[in-house]
Amino acid sequence: MKYALPSPPFTRSALAVALLCVLPSTSVVAEGDGTDSAERAVVATQPLQLGPVVVEENELDPAALRLERLEQEQPKSVRDLFNQEANAEVAGGVRAAQRLYLRGIEGSNINITVDGARQGQNLYNHRGGLGNIDPALLKRLDILPGPPRAEDGHGALGGSIRMETADAQDLLAPGEKLAGRLSAGGASADKRRGGSVSAYGLLAEEVGLLAHLSNHEYKDLRPGDGERIPFSGGKDQSYLVKLSLLNAAGHELRLAREQHQASGLNYQQRGDYPWQLQPEDPRARPPRQQQLERVQNTLHYRYHAGSPWLDVELRAYQSDNSWQGMTGGGATERFVSEVRGADLRNTMQYNLASLDARLVVGLDVLAEKGINQVGERPDRLNHYDNLGLFVQQYLESGPGQLWFGVRHDDFEAQFRNKSTQSDGSATSFNLGGAWDLTSSVTGFASYGESARGAGTLPVHFAGNIVDDGALLNGSLTGPLRPEVSRQQEVGLRWQQPIGNGLLRAQLQWFNNRIADAILFDQPGSGGLGGRPVTELYNAERTARFQGTEVRLDYQAGPWLTTLSLMQLDVRDLPEQAQFLARTGAPQGDTAVLRLDYALSESLTLGYGLTAVAGLAKVPEHQAIYMQKPGYVVHDLNVSWYPLTTQPLRLDLAVHNVLDKTYSRHSTLSQNGFSTLEPGRDVRLGLQYRF
Repeated sequence: MKYALPSPPFTRSALAVALLCVLPSTSVVAEGDGTDSAERAVVATQPLQLGPVVVEENELDPAALRLERLEQEQPKSVRDLFNQEANAEVAGGVRAAQRLYLRGIEGSNINITVDGARQGQNLYNHRGGLGNIDPALLKRLDILPGPPRAEDGHGALGGSIRMETADAQDLLAPGEKLAGRLSAGGASADKRRGGSVSAYGLLAEEVGLLAHLSNHEYKDLRPGDGERIPFSGGKDQSYLVKLSLLNAAGHELRLAREQHQASGLNYQQRGDYPWQLQPEDPRARPPRQQQLERVQNTLHYRYHAGSPWLDVELRAYQSDNSWQGMTGGGATERFVSEVRGADLRNTMQYNLASLDARLVVGLDVLAEKGINQVGERPDRLNHYDNLGLFVQQYLESGPGQLWFGVRHDDFEAQFRNKSTQSDGSATSFNLGGAWDLTSSVTGFASYGESARGAGTLPVHFAGNIVDDGALLNGSLTGPLRPEVSRQQEVGLRWQQPIGNGLLRAQLQWFNNRIADAILFDQPGSGGLGGRPVTELYNAERTARFQGTEVRLDYQAGPWLTTLSLMQLDVRDLPEQAQFLARTGAPQGDTAVLRLDYALSESLTLGYGLTAVAGLAKVPEHQAIYMQKPGYVVHDLNVSWYPLTTQPLRLDLAVHNVLDKTYSRHSTLSQNGFSTLEPGRDVRLGLQYRF
C-alpha cells in the first residue's frame, strides 16, 4: 500500500475521551511495570480457568490475566502475545523478519528470556531479532519496560520480557495423575491449519513430566486490501519436554528442552521491507527457502527450606538461535548465535529496625558466540562474554516502600576470529520508592541504569570485519565505550471500590536515554552484506524515548474491563537504516481496550479495540519510517465449554472485524510502500482435554 502524507485523524485528547466513553462504569489495572516489588513477585501457578475472574484486592496478576485472554483469542505466533499492550508493537513482514518494539525500543535492546534463557545476537541483516515460541506453552508472560533492577540481568537497555513455560503440575487438575490435551485450529487470513498434542502426568508424588508437540502451516497472507502478499507463507513447528520436581523438602528442580522452527519460501532480501519492491522477475532475485530455529536446554533449581536467610536459586541454560538461507550464487549460508549462561542468587528476608527487608545477592554469566558460515569457506567467529555481580535491597514499612541496588558488569568482545577485540566494565545503579499518599492513592518514582559492551552488529556483518582488525573509535586499541541506558519513571496509582467491583488506575511518565550506542562503518557501494566492516564506534547522539502511559482496570462480577494508553516521543535515533531499525521506532498515540463478559461458567464473550492516532512526526534524514495514517481495529471472541464436564472447549475469534487496511507504524517502509497487516481473520480453535 502506498500512503500520502497524512494528518492525524483524531487528536490525543479526543482519542482518550472517546475510549473512556466506551467503558461501562469502569476500569483497572496497573500492568506489571516494575514499580512495586510485591507486584513483580506474584507467580501464577494454577491452570487458567475460563469464566468469571474472582479478584480480591491486591490479587490481580496481569501476567496470568494476559495469557488467559490470549488463549481465548487463538494466538498464532509470538507477535500475538503483545496485541493487548499499548506500549508494545511487533512490526509487520514475514515471520522471520518481525521486530518487537517496547515503548519504542527495538527488541535487540531488551532482556528477553524464555525460562531464564536469553535471546541471542542479531543474525541476518534483513531479519528481526524476535525469537519464536508456541503461545500454548506459556504459563506466564511478564512485560517490564521500566527502570531495571540490579537483579534483572545484563543489557536491559529497554527493559525486560520474561516468558515461563508450564509445568505438568500447572496443567493437572487436583487429584489427577495423568492427563493430556489435543487441540486443532485454523485461521482465514493466511489459511493457517494445524494443531498440537500434550501429555502430562506425575512420575512420583512431587515429580511431573510434560511433553508437547505442535505443527502449523500457513499460506500467503491476505491484508485488508485483499491482495495476498506473495511468498509470505511457511510452517511453524515446536516441541517441549519438561521434567519438574516441586515441593520436595524445600527443593525445586526443572529441566526442559524446547525447540521452535519457522521455515518458508520467502523473499530473502528485504524480508522486512515492502514486497512490492521485490523484482518483478523472480529470476533476478528469487525467493529462497529459509529457516529460523531456536533450540534451548534449561535448568532451574531452587532451595528454600524455611530459613528466611536462605532462598537459593540457580538458572543455567544453553540456547542456540540460527538462520539459514542461500546466497545469490546458490551457496548455503547459516548464521548462528550460541548463548550459554547462568544466574545464581540468594534472597534473604529479615527485619531492620521497624522495616521488613529483602536482600537479593547474586551473579550471572553470559557467553555468546556468533558463527558466520557461507559455503565451504572457514567459519568466521565473534564472541561476547559478560560477568555480572549484583545486590538489590527492598525495604517496606507501613505506607512506604524503598528499593535500591547496584550492578557491576565486566565484558569482553571479540570479532572476526579475534582480529578486533574490546573489553571494559560498567557499574549501574537503581533507586526507587512508593508511598501511600492516602488510603487509595500511591505515588511512586524510580531510576535505573543498564549497560552493554557490544551493540547490535549482526552475525551476518560480523563476518565482514576486515582481516587486519577494525578500528575502535578511530584507533586499533579503542577504547570502545559501553552502551548505557538511564531510565526514569514517576507516577500515581489509585484504587477504589465501586459498586460490587474494584477500580484501579495508574498514570506514569517515563523517560529513557540510550547513550554511546555501538555502531559500525561499512564503506563502499552495493549491498551491505558484501561490504567490509572497517570501524566500530560510539554514536555521538543519545537516543531519547519519552512518554506517558495510562492504565485502567475494572472487575465486577462477570465483567472485566481493561484499558491502556500510551503517548510516545522518540528522538535522535541513528540515521542509517541498519542502525535505526535496531534501535527504535516512532509510534502514534495508542489505546487498547478489552471487555470480557462471562455469560456463564461455560461461556465467555470478549471485545477488543486498538486505536492508533496518525503518525505525523518521524525521524529526519532517514528513509525507512514515514508518516502514516491512524487506524482503529475491532476484535471479537467467544469461548465455550459445550459439555458440563468441560473436557471440550471451542474458541472463535475474529480479528480485524471490519477488514481494515493498515500498516503498523514501526513496520519498515521504502519509496512510499509499507507492508500491510492481516485483514479480517476468522480463527477457530478446538481443544479436548482427556
